[in-house]
Amino acid sequence: MTASFSMSAEQRAAELGLRIPDYTNPPYGGRYGAGLKAFHRTGDFVELSGITPETRDGEQVHPGAVGTEVSLAEAQDAARQTAINSLGLIRLAVGSLDAVAGLSRALCFVLCAPDFDRLNEVSNGATDLFLDVFGPEIGAVGRASIGATSLTRRNSFELWLSFEARPLT
Repeated sequence: MTASFSMSAEQRAAELGLRIPDYTNPPYGGRYGAGLKAFHRTGDFVELSGITPETRDGEQVHPGAVGTEVSLAEAQDAARQTAINSLGLIRLAVGSLDAVAGLSRALCFVLCAPDFDRLNEVSNGATDLFLDVFGPEIGAVGRASIGATSLTRRNSFELWLSFEARPLT
């Protein structure tokens, strides 16, 4: 579905029917340790903590190694869910998707066998969603995709996202 970029990011997310999780209750990180924080903001620059394709109840979306236990299509779906989850962290950090001035960096980790080399195609599942929600001017992002031999709870994908927020008023 091609979203209309005359609408706000919040309107496009609603038009796309995205179910964006609320990370206020329970707070982000509770399951993994009290020392975690969901994001760090310095001025207008925001770094989100690592996010995986899990529901707020801890249900995983396509866990396992891509290329052996998880298909490319399933991994792309997991990456897309991770991006949707990151939209919830964006709301937690800055209040609204409309407060994003531009995405900066997407560091993507893919749990996979050493010979799996289609990492970029997996990561497209996340970054294509950002283009759909934010449009090409705000949603295009610098990206690196790294193959990993292990991720927390054997999640097939993990994302570390940084973005520029609109100035605080």
